[in-house]
Amino acid sequence: MQQRPAKPGATRAVALVTLAALLAACSTTQLPPISTAGPAFQPLADERQLWAAAWEEEQKLVEEVRIYQDPLLVDYLEDLVSELNPPAMAANREVRYRVAVVEDPTLNAFAYPHGSLYVHTGLLARMENEAQLATVLGHEMTHVENRHMIRHHRAARNRQLAITAVAVAAAVVVAGEAGDAIEQGNYSRAAQIELLADVLVGLGLQLAFIASVNGYGRGLEDEADQGGFAKLAAAGYDPAEAPKVYRALMAERGDSGKLESFFFGSHPQLALRIENAKAWLAAHPGAGETEAGTAPSLGDEDRFARRIRPVVRDDARLNLDLGRLELAEAELDQVLSWMPEDPEAWFLRARLRLAQADADTEPAAKAARTAEAKDALHEAIRLDPDRPVPHLELGLLLYREPDPSGACRELGHYLELAPDAEDAPRVRDYVIELKRDGFCGGNG
Repeated sequence: MQQRPAKPGATRAVALVTLAALLAACSTTQLPPISTAGPAFQPLADERQLWAAAWEEEQKLVEEVRIYQDPLLVDYLEDLVSELNPPAMAANREVRYRVAVVEDPTLNAFAYPHGSLYVHTGLLARMENEAQLATVLGHEMTHVENRHMIRHHRAARNRQLAITAVAVAAAVVVAGEAGDAIEQGNYSRAAQIELLADVLVGLGLQLAFIASVNGYGRGLEDEADQGGFAKLAAAGYDPAEAPKVYRALMAERGDSGKLESFFFGSHPQLALRIENAKAWLAAHPGAGETEAGTAPSLGDEDRFARRIRPVVRDDARLNLDLGRLELAEAELDQVLSWMPEDPEAWFLRARLRLAQADADTEPAAKAARTAEAKDALHEAIRLDPDRPVPHLELGLLLYREPDPSGACRELGHYLELAPDAEDAPRVRDYVIELKRDGFCGGNG
């Protein structure tokens, strides 16, 4: 992610002024959903102020995070949103849903009140089918449709709570979490925590913090879950997939000590959501069936795999960079089961095996991992011989084995394909050494 130097004093002052204006009056929190008014819906005065603040904040957000560039994925997600959107909500003229994907391996999704939905690659990569993906989208859409942010703000004002105090407290918590992580030697986790602090707290992105980390409180979060289940069923998806999402995430990442448990929360919150989903299913037998009696669907398996496969692969790369090797391996296994001809996935498999070899203490295990890495690099090159980097990695691996002739061949290929690469001068030095020693068809 890209970061700019934050000006905490200035941004917090602006946030205080903005939120003070938004919360100027004690008002009712019992607002009807946007869909109840259909085309006649008009936001209230303080709601318009909130939307204006959200638009301004969103511009700051997109400058600070890395937006995942895949227009076909965005089209796919927005098509799903259209399928889930009830006609009465689609009829309103004020809110139009837009979806953006944040390139980040954390489990997160959130919505701005004017209809912008953000989903992290880490959360997308956990979804097993379209119905589970629709569970996430339906939840966030319900936050927008049911006007949860303005209701939350009004409730905070009515209780005379300063919303910015949440962010101040969060800054303290984040600083402590980062310090603990560093002391424990977990530098990758500390980097993630500090990045979260910089983007959401340091830049004064109060609305994103509330939507994506703090949440709207149990009542509104439960309402968003219930609304998401209803959208899921109305679109013909199987709502029985909703608790499966929560169970899978509880098994993998439901540790309340991890700051990244944003969207789905801690282990107790996940357990409660599973129970709520079961209760909803029991109260709505046959939910998701069509009028013709067709059974509820998991969605279009091929469409899901085509669009989500690159996300899972790229999330594996992010997890590799963070040293989360088990998670990266599970993701790469999934990607290669979908498309074994993906050269990037094989290259990442090689990187994974080399990282595992570095961590192995047994010589035999280390040698086996290294051999698997070499095989994976050969496969990546076979599938895409014109990509430079696999030749470089294979050349360095062969140099260390040692296989000097093979190293010269692969490093030479790299220089042919990327003669102006930043590291090309150093690689040329290696080739010169190998030539001098007679391994490149000449003595140089």
